[in-house]
Amino acid sequence: MFVTRPCSTSVFECPCLFSYFGDNGHSAVRLSILSSGPALRFLRILTTTCFGQGRALWALILAALLLPVCVRPCHSQTAHGRDHLSDNISGTVLNSVTREPIGRALVYTLDQRSAAFTDEHGHFELILAVTADMSDPRARAQIHERLQAKKPGFVTEQGRYGSIDVAPDRDDAILSLVPEALIVGHVKFPSAEAADHVQVQLYRREVRNGFGQWAPQTSITTLADGEFRFADLEAGEYKVFTLETTEQDPLANVPNGPVFGFPPRFFAAARDFATADTIQLRAGETVTANIAPERQRYFDVRIPVIKPQVGPGTGLSVSVHAQGHRGPGFELGYDPDQNAIRGSLPNGSYTIEASSNEPDSATGTTAITVANGPVNGPPLALTPNVLIEYNVHQDFSAVESSPIPSPSVSVNLQEAEEFSEAGGGGVRYSTQSNLPALSGVRPGRYWVQVNPSSSDIYVASVSSGGKDLLASPLVVPFGASVPPIEITLGRGSGEIEIAGSFDGSRQTSIYCLPVSGNVSAGRETSGPYIKYSVGQLAPGDYRILAFDGPPQLEYRNPAAMHSYESKGQVVHLTSGQKAQVRLQAIESE
Repeated sequence: MFVTRPCSTSVFECPCLFSYFGDNGHSAVRLSILSSGPALRFLRILTTTCFGQGRALWALILAALLLPVCVRPCHSQTAHGRDHLSDNISGTVLNSVTREPIGRALVYTLDQRSAAFTDEHGHFELILAVTADMSDPRARAQIHERLQAKKPGFVTEQGRYGSIDVAPDRDDAILSLVPEALIVGHVKFPSAEAADHVQVQLYRREVRNGFGQWAPQTSITTLADGEFRFADLEAGEYKVFTLETTEQDPLANVPNGPVFGFPPRFFAAARDFATADTIQLRAGETVTANIAPERQRYFDVRIPVIKPQVGPGTGLSVSVHAQGHRGPGFELGYDPDQNAIRGSLPNGSYTIEASSNEPDSATGTTAITVANGPVNGPPLALTPNVLIEYNVHQDFSAVESSPIPSPSVSVNLQEAEEFSEAGGGGVRYSTQSNLPALSGVRPGRYWVQVNPSSSDIYVASVSSGGKDLLASPLVVPFGASVPPIEITLGRGSGEIEIAGSFDGSRQTSIYCLPVSGNVSAGRETSGPYIKYSVGQLAPGDYRILAFDGPPQLEYRNPAAMHSYESKGQVVHLTSGQKAQVRLQAIESE
């Protein structure tokens, strides 16, 4: 029951010990012992007290002492042949970039009952407890274990853990870990007295439902010498910048005198988010991003707020966009006592947006210019966010069918801005009741997604004010109503089944995209499967694409799709047809 491997790789693989694995791979064995039952409590105290620092001696003593403790339960498991049998899985953990083996990686089952570290050749072997009749080939074929792997300094396409579904007795399981990427740098102020610490913010471009948006990742504080380090990063597109900070030199800021500070500074030497350099980060790569903030004088800003109704003061969410470009960086606050937006800003042109959710949602915007003096800006008037109705129509002329008594659909709006204050995919609106409307929609641009409740129904068209919303976003202006969304449904939806070089051991992303350019009618699915199915498709031509990895295709971006016009397969789908496609997955870059 005790396995010793090269490089001091020693792991208990007894089911009665592995009731819990910690998040830290280095403490997996220790936590499994600490979490064992009362029978091992005395042994745990004894070995921890006497041999806490001697790993080899600790392992030998535990092996000897635990043998009589584990024999009985493990023997009883084996004795009940068809109820609880043991089986083996072995394989290798590889670096996904270099394809070299990874030593000292922790491999464990999803139920955390068995685990092992890899040896210096990246090899591992697990003894599994299988609840099945192993003599029955059909039952044996249905058994699969989800294995996961992790090691500090590595990430995967799904996050920090590599995973794979395998069957018992497999000796060639391959798990891949992606070496972490890093962004490091140094923030250099004009003088040593100006500031000693500053916050550095990291944004990453993420793709959701075929649309790319910048989302905040994390922020860190520089060391005293100005150095910073973002670790555990996946491959992708990033932007990095310093947050606002005040001048800390006591000789520079005097009481009742001018105030100096350091506005946000974006890598490399940019003054707003839109013009900042995009860092293209590859797996295992380290990029240096040095930033030099610029000292500027700040001036007081005051903007009165006009609310749609008289009532008690409520909080406001305030956003400041420099140079007319949406993006993070500058900040102002709301003073409910004065019912005004207040703060300070350096010279420049700014767009100020404010929104409130109490008692009713409302939004307003105004523009100001700071030019070497304080600003009493024009009032910012909050106007109620709009209610957008939608109407559902039926067009079943292509099939012999009676109309559905009351067509049921769900309607979702996804923000179509590359930068969103909400982050995490931006602002979303969905139908919340039987009322055919979307309430409290803020001004902006939105992709419209319609999902019929019946599997044989497809979306034939979506429009508002004559604009095709399957091909372009819905625009919601400030302080104006929006024409109702007109939805037409058809009966006799098609289905496409996709198979090919998918072995189910890792994630694959499938896209089914209309050739007509109606991007909102596109479909995507992903998972570790050998076969995929996409349904509720309208008759027409579709391009089928498969990628090795998680969903990252910006199919709503025509520029991003240009390179895929000759790839994949094009399928013509008629009403009610079920088509089958076989294709190879495109390797992730």
